[in-house]
Amino acid sequence: MNRIRLILAAVIFLLSFNIHPALSQQPAPTGLALEVTYFKGRPPAYQPVPGPDSKPNGAWFGLFGHIPSWQPPAGFLPVQAVNILSRVEGDAVRISVSVFVGARFHEKELPVANYLIRENENVSTDDLKQFGVEPFEIKVSRVSPISTALPQVVNRTESIAVLNIAANNSTLPSYKLQLRNLSNKSIIALGINELVNNRLRKSGTPRGQEGLPLIEAGAIYNHTVSGAYNAQSAPGGYMPDAPPNQEIIITTAVFADGSYEGDAQTAAAMIGFRMGEKIQVQKLIPLIQAALNETGTDVSQAIEKFKARVASLSNEADADSVSALQQAFPSLNQKVKADLKEVIEVSLNGVKFDLLKSLQQFEKAEMQSLNAAAFHDWLGQTKERYEQWLARL
Repeated sequence: MNRIRLILAAVIFLLSFNIHPALSQQPAPTGLALEVTYFKGRPPAYQPVPGPDSKPNGAWFGLFGHIPSWQPPAGFLPVQAVNILSRVEGDAVRISVSVFVGARFHEKELPVANYLIRENENVSTDDLKQFGVEPFEIKVSRVSPISTALPQVVNRTESIAVLNIAANNSTLPSYKLQLRNLSNKSIIALGINELVNNRLRKSGTPRGQEGLPLIEAGAIYNHTVSGAYNAQSAPGGYMPDAPPNQEIIITTAVFADGSYEGDAQTAAAMIGFRMGEKIQVQKLIPLIQAALNETGTDVSQAIEKFKARVASLSNEADADSVSALQQAFPSLNQKVKADLKEVIEVSLNGVKFDLLKSLQQFEKAEMQSLNAAAFHDWLGQTKERYEQWLARL
């Protein structure tokens, strides 16, 4: 997988979960983790289980087994990823499984199943078979504290100062990285890589959401870095363990004026995402206004009509935008420049996904009292939010 694809994966994760890295908090650890066997023949992955007062948390898996004999029904959108979330509930753990489907991207999230299992119990996600996906095996395990040395931090930018790194009190190893923006410009995104024995293990791209800066000029920013781990063989299965020789590399800082320091590929991807946001937000605002202007008492029909209009917006990046992005980064080779088209398109899709998910949450919250006035208020608030977003881009 090339670096642009790694950057895409990192940003799609943030888009899918609507995470603002700068606001992420470290709740008290539960000591529980999901052991997720997602692909036969590979060691499991581990996800810390948050406590009952936290929001469900987890990760999605883009690698999974397919059932060879399964035939998709007419109109079926391919599964792009399997999403696993969890949270403590009473004396057990609630596990929610869903899938992201789409022709190319995460266009829709479809629920699959919910499970409630206790420590040392496991479940097979057989409901995934209806989507042609081999079931995952999930076990709730208690994780012993993992001792590990602090990673070395390498800074390849001039305008970022590394103030501190400290271990978090967390179920799986994680670190609080404290940075300062030394420049007189706002930073909109960073590139952060994690290496183990000089080999890339993870790539992260914290960035400001909805056009907001990630780090204002002169400000301090605290970023949580999830440590690398290995699934080690143990009696009865596996256990997570932290490998030695970990490094955190600050590769890139991207500024609000479009300039950058460090890695050009990461900077181009972040500028491309911002470009895609501006294109799609500009198209969405008139659709929201049109829905506000329409009158009618059938709120369900109005919502479905609005959904259809949003979904019909193209995810195809126009040639002029792609060319402008490529010309802004002349040092990149032709293969990387070609991949920048997909960067813009992931962003176009992500903006649509965000709006449709927000509407879905509104419908769920207003299920018992949904009416035209409530939908009108939601449209008005959303239009204001998107106008503010556009003004910041």
